[in-house]
Amino acid sequence: MTAKKRSQRPATDSTATVKPAVDHPEKKLFEARFWADKILPAALLFLAAVALYISSVNFEYVLDDKIVVQENTYVAKGLAGIKEILTTESFQGYFGEQKDLVEGGRYRPLSIVTFAVEHQFFGLNSKVSHFFNVLLYALTGLLLYRVLCLFFPLKNEHRWWLNIPFLTSLLFVLHPLHSEVVANVKGRDEILCLLGALAAVYLVWRYLASQQYLWLLLAALAFFLSLMAKETALTFIAIVPLSIYFFTSTPPKKILLPTLSLLTAALLYLLLRWQVIGYFLSSGKEITDIMNNPFYGLSTGEKLATIFQTLGIYLKLLIFPHPLTHDYYPYHIPVVNWGNWKALLSLALHFGLVAYAVWQLNKKTIISYGILFYFITLSIVSNLPFSVGTFMNERFLYIPSIGFCIIIGWLIARKLPEWTGPTNLLSPALLGCFVLGFGGKTLMRVPDWATPFSLNSAAIKVSTESARANLFMSTALFEQYKVETDQSRKYALLDDINVYLNKSLKIYPRYGSALTFKSGIVAENYQRDKNLDQLLEEFYQLLVITPNFPFIDQYMDYLVKREDADKLARFCLRVGAHYANEKRNSRIALKFLEGYGLTAAPNDRPLNRAVGQIYEKIGQPNKAAQYLIRAQ
Repeated sequence: MTAKKRSQRPATDSTATVKPAVDHPEKKLFEARFWADKILPAALLFLAAVALYISSVNFEYVLDDKIVVQENTYVAKGLAGIKEILTTESFQGYFGEQKDLVEGGRYRPLSIVTFAVEHQFFGLNSKVSHFFNVLLYALTGLLLYRVLCLFFPLKNEHRWWLNIPFLTSLLFVLHPLHSEVVANVKGRDEILCLLGALAAVYLVWRYLASQQYLWLLLAALAFFLSLMAKETALTFIAIVPLSIYFFTSTPPKKILLPTLSLLTAALLYLLLRWQVIGYFLSSGKEITDIMNNPFYGLSTGEKLATIFQTLGIYLKLLIFPHPLTHDYYPYHIPVVNWGNWKALLSLALHFGLVAYAVWQLNKKTIISYGILFYFITLSIVSNLPFSVGTFMNERFLYIPSIGFCIIIGWLIARKLPEWTGPTNLLSPALLGCFVLGFGGKTLMRVPDWATPFSLNSAAIKVSTESARANLFMSTALFEQYKVETDQSRKYALLDDINVYLNKSLKIYPRYGSALTFKSGIVAENYQRDKNLDQLLEEFYQLLVITPNFPFIDQYMDYLVKREDADKLARFCLRVGAHYANEKRNSRIALKFLEGYGLTAAPNDRPLNRAVGQIYEKIGQPNKAAQYLIRAQ
C-alpha cells in the first residue's frame, strides 16, 4: 500500500496514523456552534489555567520586569511612548541607549506596548499586569484546543475528555514549565507569541476550507504580530506547512501559498527589525561577558557537548519537571566535553528521535509530528544555530512542549485503549498521574514568583553553582538588610550576604555586577568592623581587576578626610604603582596618587616622588619638578 493510499484510509481511535480529512479541511469544522457544543471542555481548560495562576495577581514585579515595565521610560509615558517602543531596541527604554548586550539584539515590542497601554489606564500596577498574563494564558489554552480540533476532528463526543485535543490542551495548561512564562510579567512576550502563531494556523485552515484570500491576509497579520512579540515564531514558517501535510490531503503545490504568506510577514518583520536595530544577527561586537554569552572562550567541542547536555535536561524536564529554577546561568549548567556520558547519551537520543520522526514522515504518524514540532520550535533557542545568551531557560520550552503534550495525549487517548481493549483503565490512571503531578507541581512552583526574595530563595536551593543565582540572593538579602532595625539580625544578614556574594565571585571572578556590589558590601563590612586594613585590601583586590567602581571613588572621598593618613597613603601608592607600571594607565594612577593619596597625606615623600615620576613620563616637566622637590 502506498503512503498516499494509507493516509486516506478511514482512521479509528486506535491508529497512530493521522487521518487527513479531504483535499481541504471541511467547512463544518468552522461551524458557529463550535464553542456552544464544547462548552464543558472549554470551561475546564479556562478554569484550570485560572485556578493554577490566579494567586499570581498579588505578586510583585521580579527579574527583567524592571527592564520591560517598572523602570522602562517609554512604558511610563503610556500611549505616548508607543512610537518609541516600536522604533527602538527593546532594552533602550530601560538603559536609555542601545547597548547590544546579547547576541542578535532584542526587538520584541508587542508585549512592551501592552505594558504601556496598562500604564496609561492603570498606572504602574503589578496586579493588573499579572491579571492579564493569567487571562492571556487561559485564552491560549482555548485557542490551542480549537486548533487541535482542526487537526483531530472529534468522533466520540460523549468521550470529550479522552480525545487528543482536550488531553493535549489540558497537559499544556497544567505543565509546570510554564510557570515562568505566566507568573513572570515579562513572560507575556512568550504568551503573545504563541497566541499569534496559533491564530495564524487557525486562519490558514480557514483559507484551506474556503479558498478565500482574506483568511490568508489575516493569517499573515496574526503571524506578524506573533513575531513582534518574539522572533521565535519564525519556526512556524515550517510548522504550518508541516501541519497541512500531516492533517490534510492538500497537494504540495497548494501548501505553497499559505507558506509564502507567512514568509512574507516574516520578511517584513525582519526588515523592520533590521531598520530599528541596525543588523540582523550580529552587531559585529563580540560579547565577552559569559552572563550574556556563556560559550565565550569554549572550544567547539566543549560548546557542542554542553549544548547537547542542556538539550537532554530539556527532555527530562518535559517528562519530570523537577527541580525547577529560573537560573541556568554559569555554572549551574557545567561546561562539559565529549567525554561526558550525559552529553553522549543526549546526542544519541536526539539523533534517534529525529531519525525516527523522519522515518515515519511518509506514514504521517502522530509521534512523528510531535517530535518534529518539538525539535523545529526548539531549534531557534537551542544555541545550535546561534547563541541565545544563556545555556537554557524553562520558558524556551513553552511552545515546544506542545509537541510533547500531543504525544502524551495520543498515548492516553489512542494507544493505551488499543493495548488494553474495552476494559482500559490505564488511560484514566495515566491521565490522573499527569493531572495530579503537573497540577500539583505548578501549584507548588507558582508562589516562588511572588517576590524577588521568594524567587531568589527558591533558585539558590537548586542553582547552587550559578554565579548569578548567588549574586541575586545576596542582593535580595541586602534589601532586607537595609530596612532591618535589630542590630544583631542586621549583622547576621550581612554575614549571609558575604557568603553568597563571595561564592558568586568564586564561580566567576570577573562578574561585573558582582564586583560592583562587592565594592559596596566591603564598605558595609567596614562600617560594622572598623577594620581599615581589611577594607583597603579588599578595595585593592577589586581595583586590580578594573578601576571602574564609582562607589570606591565616593568612599575614598569619605576616607581621606577621616581615617589614618599613613595607611591611606600606602594604599594609594600601591594602587597607583599597579596602574602606572602594570596597566600603563597614568590617568588612573594619578587619580589615586595625587587625587586621594596626597589629599590624605600631602607631605608624603613616596607619594610625591611617584606623582613626579609619572608627570615626567607623560611629558609635563614643570609639574614633575614641583612634586619631585616635595619628595626630597
